[in-house]
Amino acid sequence: MMDNYWGMVVGSLLHDIGKVVYRAGDKNNHSKSGYNYLKGEVNILKSEQGKEVLQSVLYHHANQLKTNKIADDSTAYITYIADNIASASDRRESVDPEPGFDKKLPLESIFNKLNGNDGCCYYKPKMLGKCVEINYPVKERVEFTQVQYSEIKAQITDCLNGIKWDNKYVNSLLEILEATLSYVPSSTSKKEVADISLYDHLKITAAVSSCIYQWLEEQKISDYKTELFINSTDFYAKKAFMLFSIDISGIQKFIYTVTGADSLKILRSKSFYLEIFMENFIDEILDSLELSRANLIYCGGGHMYALLPNTVAAKCKIAEMEKMANAWLRKKFDTALFVACGYVECSAMELTNGNVIKDNKNKNLYKNLYKQLGKMISRKKSNRYSAEEIIQLNSQKMGNGERECRICRSVVKVNEDNLCHMCQGFAKLSDGVLNKDFFAIIEEEEANSIPIFEGLWMISQSKDELKKRIANGSCKRAYSKNEYYSGDGLATKLWVGNYTIPHSSMEEYAKAADGIDRVAVLRMDVDNLGQAFVSGFENDKFGDRYVTLSRTATFSRQMTLFFKYHINRILEKPTCCALSDNENESGRQISVVYSGGDDVFLVGAWNDVVEAAVDIRNAFKKYSQGRLSISGGIGLYSSSYPIHVMANEVGDLEDNSKNGGKNALTIFEKTTEIDGKEKGGFYNWDVFEQDVMGEKYSLLKSFFDSSDERGKSFLYRILELIRNTDKKINIARFMYMLARLEPKPGADEEQKEKYKEFRTNMLRWYRNSEERRKLITAIYLYVYHERCSKNEEE
Repeated sequence: MMDNYWGMVVGSLLHDIGKVVYRAGDKNNHSKSGYNYLKGEVNILKSEQGKEVLQSVLYHHANQLKTNKIADDSTAYITYIADNIASASDRRESVDPEPGFDKKLPLESIFNKLNGNDGCCYYKPKMLGKCVEINYPVKERVEFTQVQYSEIKAQITDCLNGIKWDNKYVNSLLEILEATLSYVPSSTSKKEVADISLYDHLKITAAVSSCIYQWLEEQKISDYKTELFINSTDFYAKKAFMLFSIDISGIQKFIYTVTGADSLKILRSKSFYLEIFMENFIDEILDSLELSRANLIYCGGGHMYALLPNTVAAKCKIAEMEKMANAWLRKKFDTALFVACGYVECSAMELTNGNVIKDNKNKNLYKNLYKQLGKMISRKKSNRYSAEEIIQLNSQKMGNGERECRICRSVVKVNEDNLCHMCQGFAKLSDGVLNKDFFAIIEEEEANSIPIFEGLWMISQSKDELKKRIANGSCKRAYSKNEYYSGDGLATKLWVGNYTIPHSSMEEYAKAADGIDRVAVLRMDVDNLGQAFVSGFENDKFGDRYVTLSRTATFSRQMTLFFKYHINRILEKPTCCALSDNENESGRQISVVYSGGDDVFLVGAWNDVVEAAVDIRNAFKKYSQGRLSISGGIGLYSSSYPIHVMANEVGDLEDNSKNGGKNALTIFEKTTEIDGKEKGGFYNWDVFEQDVMGEKYSLLKSFFDSSDERGKSFLYRILELIRNTDKKINIARFMYMLARLEPKPGADEEQKEKYKEFRTNMLRWYRNSEERRKLITAIYLYVYHERCSKNEEE
């Protein structure tokens, strides 16, 4: 059974569970409802062993602590103040149900207050663990019912009675709560913004309580009542916490430095490998500090934030783990990757942006923490190595029998296929990423395992394989993929964008395309995410009222869900079919190389990639209520073109979209020459979808699909005329070519009307440089769609 500390952590995670019980029909206040429920229906808590948990649930509000005599060192006082800190962004005038509370209230969208928004959208009442479709925020208010809360309660009860009550299962409890409470509002007060889920509130409360406990231990303070209850205002100003961050440098170069036939597999494996490396590194730190994953605020794209106790032990452990990680990375990857760790000491006042005290006049307290943290990380990244480490790096010599790896180009020992040990592991890992549901961290090297940290290896596993491994004690921790599981050693569920229609080569993706045998690469990235993360909830109307830790955590989780989980559904169920010969009911001919944090890398049949880009952008716009935008680049390639070069070139196209104003797509090429001038192949998303694909491409397709081959050959000749409209003779040639497409005498009226519409629009577009630019892109799309490989002009 758990000791007092872990009992308090669990109690903090369950302190508001009574809200579910109350909303399911119980008549008590939610503290009493939760206490009675846990004591009566959760087997382990019926005994004396559940004392710490039950006290945290029953006595986490001031009125109960005032009227009940509990020990001065009861951890209920820690849960009480942690609850205050976690909920400071939406303080309640009363903690008990009153006429001002609405039990049926659905969860409001976290994007309602983002980037100057003052929206009023809601999520539909669901359990995330049973949610197949994307739960987009909508204006329609679909209310929670008592039956739905009863179902959530029943699901939680089954899960709580199916786990063991010790510290090894705390992360499993987090999984249970995320699966059931992600769309349940923490507060249902009519006076407040209900955009924080009960799951996020419970998670932050547990994170805060664990930090406070450890800080008090180091300060040798055992009178919790005096320190946290009687003198709570004084405590709010004490720097008991650290906002901690990790940043991995070199990710892009590391992932995309690949060549050869296995490039696609290696790309996918490398991106996933780095994700597991980061997750495992975080768990190594959390485990060494006796913290759970409740303390992790955000992880994605090579960055993470966590809340840690401001203790000497924590600072020493961070320094030790940072040094160990970089030594191991240098040994395995030379200077390709570098880990920078940083932290800033902070108080509850700063974490809550001063909201923990109603009359606080301070501003930007929370935002300034991220600024300080960013400066510390930047200093680390600009001074990577000590003099001793630089000397060591420069003194390395090539060993006997070492050659260049054909994939990563590093000079090391290679096998008969000219692959280094790591690239052999990446090649094997690729199938596991797609086909296995678990990834175990083990302490002894095995066949098919790959090094993940000093003294640790990773291996992909089926459910049965993992069960056997856990039973024989050969698993340090494990990660599941896109499904909720609980059990000893399971660190967390990882959302993984792993959609693929598997093909063994790029050539097969090219052959699966409509028209020309080509693949396309898409890279996308959210615009100004860092700014939104730090100050997105600050605006002229509300000031910094909504700039809080809880919203940061909730916002981060929603972003992770979109790019690491919902991306699979978007690709499985296509919406944009402007270029397709059918509606892709079986999904797109695409493979996700990487999707996480805030960016996407896809490769596949060229027409599917173009349509998928539109689908992802539209889904993201709907998901974020238009408060965030995304920019991207698409390149078209022969299947034999080196994929690492594709990645770099499309990265340039993506940058072009960012530099051109953002919320945009650059497709095929950065520049298109018109009238002797170069104009970018850059489009605002709406312009691309509505004008290029929806208007011009549709008109070309409608007209030429019913025309003969002479009509289609017109498109190859017209491009030169469109690019050189400064020559007066070209307009005459253009009109002559249009005239040659006129239907012959005796044609039906439909053909005549199509021609009239086509001729009128083509002339109108020809006379406007911007419309001509859009027309060129539309012509490319149509020509590529209609060309067969045997007729290609290389």
